[in-house]
Amino acid sequence: MSIIVTEKAKQELIKLNVGREYFLRISVVPGGCSGMTYNASIDSTLSDGDETLHEDGDLRVVADAGSSMFLEGLQIDYSNDLVKSGFRFISPKAFKTCGCGSSFQA
Repeated sequence: MSIIVTEKAKQELIKLNVGREYFLRISVVPGGCSGMTYNASIDSTLSDGDETLHEDGDLRVVADAGSSMFLEGLQIDYSNDLVKSGFRFISPKAFKTCGCGSSFQA
């Protein structure tokens, strides 16, 4: 399983104390107008069936097995533009997205 975390996103995650004890957990949940949406949180407890999708030094990205099948090739980026700042999840598996870009169909 491979995902990409851009340098900008990595620096922002480090500012949020992701590393060593804490990791970024990504899940794909039903929602949004296109059917599925990403949920991201900072976590410190691994569950049975969790998969490490990305590891770079102390930075880890983890997902449950059900979500990981939607995350292959995912790019996590960060933008600090004035219109829509924050983390962005860009998936090559998404063949349809909603107008605001917060949900997708794979």
